[in-house]
Parts: sequence; C-alpha cells; structure tokens
Amino acid sequence: MKFCVENNLSIFEFHDSEFSFVSFDGKDLVVSVSMMNIHKDTPQNPSAYDMEIASAQIAFKNFNSATYEPGRAWKTDEDGKSYPVGPRVVFSGQDGINRILEELRNEITVYHFEKEDRGYSIGGCGIEPYFTMGFDFDSVVVCWDEYKKKAWYELHRQYRYDTVLHTPTGGEVVQLIVSCHEEPVYVKGVLEQPPTVNVGCKYDGKQYWGHGSDNLWIDAFADLQRHLPAGVLLTCCLTCRHGNLCPVGNDINEVFCTKDALITQKSDLYFYTEDNAERTKRSRQYCDLCPDYHPQTDGFYTYNDYLHFLNRT
Repeated sequence: MKFCVENNLSIFEFHDSEFSFVSFDGKDLVVSVSMMNIHKDTPQNPSAYDMEIASAQIAFKNFNSATYEPGRAWKTDEDGKSYPVGPRVVFSGQDGINRILEELRNEITVYHFEKEDRGYSIGGCGIEPYFTMGFDFDSVVVCWDEYKKKAWYELHRQYRYDTVLHTPTGGEVVQLIVSCHEEPVYVKGVLEQPPTVNVGCKYDGKQYWGHGSDNLWIDAFADLQRHLPAGVLLTCCLTCRHGNLCPVGNDINEVFCTKDALITQKSDLYFYTEDNAERTKRSRQYCDLCPDYHPQTDGFYTYNDYLHFLNRT
C-alpha cells in the first residue's frame, strides 16, 4: 500500500470509524477500517486539513490480553442518580477473543479507541448496542492507499465569538455562533447545497439567524443584521467603516483597521496589508470592537462587501 504507519496510533481519529474482520491466525489480527481520519500536517498528510482515509487495514501483531464486556442497561432512581442494572460480565481469554471476532465479523462502529494503563480499549456498538473490548499487542501497522475527503469535522465547523449589539437601551454583549458546512445540510427543514454559512445570536430572549454562502462569511453577517429588530445594530470590526479587507487575499475572520489612514480606493490598502509590520498591527477579527467604531455608509469608501450584501435585495 502507498502509506504505512507503524506503532503510532496517535495521528489517527477513530470516532465513528467502522472496523470489520479480515483475518486472525491465532496470533495476528487484521481488520479493515473505513471512515477513519488522519491528522493534518503529518508526513503522510501534509495538507492543512484532517483527512478521511478511503479504506485502511490495521494489523495488530501478537494480539493478546483480550477482554470483552457487554454494556448494561442503566436506571435512574428517584434522586436522579443513574446506575447500571444487573451484574458486570467480562469475557476474557479465548472467550474474549471469540466475542471480539464475532463482533468484527458483523462490523462494529467505534466510539473511542484509547490507550489504557495496560493495553488498549475500544468502546463501540455492533451486535451488542454497546460493548467495551480490551486488548494489547506487540506492534501495530496501519496501511492505506488514498484519501476520500476532508474529515467530517473539517466539513462541519462551528465557532463562537462575543460581540456587541447596539440596542435602544445601550450596548449588549451577545454570543455569536458561526456554523459552516461544506456538505449538504438541512437549514429550517430545507436541504441546502454547500457551502452554507449560518450566523446567529440571541437577543431579548429570541434567536436570530443570518444565512449565506460567501466563503468569508460576510453575506451571512449581513443577513443576520437584516433579521435583527429595528434599532438593533451589529457593531464589530466587520461592519465598521474602518474594517477593510486585504486587496490581494484575505483569511476568514480577518479585517484590517485603517481608522488612522485615508482610504479612497483599493490601491490605498496595499501598503497597510502587504507590509508585514503594518499588516500585523492592523489585523483584527470580525467581532473585535473599539471606541472608534462607525457603521459603514454609502458615502464612505470601505473595501469590504458587508454593505453590498446588506443592501442586496
């Protein structure tokens, strides 16, 4: 296979991966794995994203110390405390191996794969709704040929920022939620095609949302402003007249403050965004705010799409 990693499981994410049986000769256990992710910036994955491996094989050399524990039902008492029902049952030795192999032949979904004080443990579901298997090995080799796509958690991201709403009763700090999706997702019961960005906050007991597809999130911020009540303004560096984008390339959640500079056209920004010292000094996040905030207006030049999206019908 194209890629192989020996004795280093720490670079992989196993949550929601699926394991199925390939072979067991009484000593070495080989499983096929799908929906397993590898961390970014590793020698095998130099990309900027964790990636989902199309299909991998894991060989556990000298698979030993096997235990298998079925999950138990849980009950909640009158005081709200939960406890397991029935005795704990743990299969070990050959019985443990047989139970593990039976689960793998059926295919299991892995919830966690962790290093313990002695050996490793996998918690998952398969034939049993939940089980825990313990085991050890002398060495482990993970091999695969190709990647399928970005990891699921790279395709669906959520961020939270504190920002300030200007309201009829003064400034109010709220938490802004930004959800980004690079796969189809349902929004208000409607399947939306990617990319989708949703920006929301809670004000006066009600949740407000803005929706967009701009890769810099700006249209979603503008849509949120359109949905906020009259007299309530989203005040932050993104909506400020001094918050300019970079004319030669911009990162998400980054604007540049030019409150002390005269900007009348795009070219005026080159020095402030290309000079490293100036760029560092002026870089801001969207939800930052300072006392010099002024809202964007048609009569003041700002190299920023917020006002364009806000005025779009």
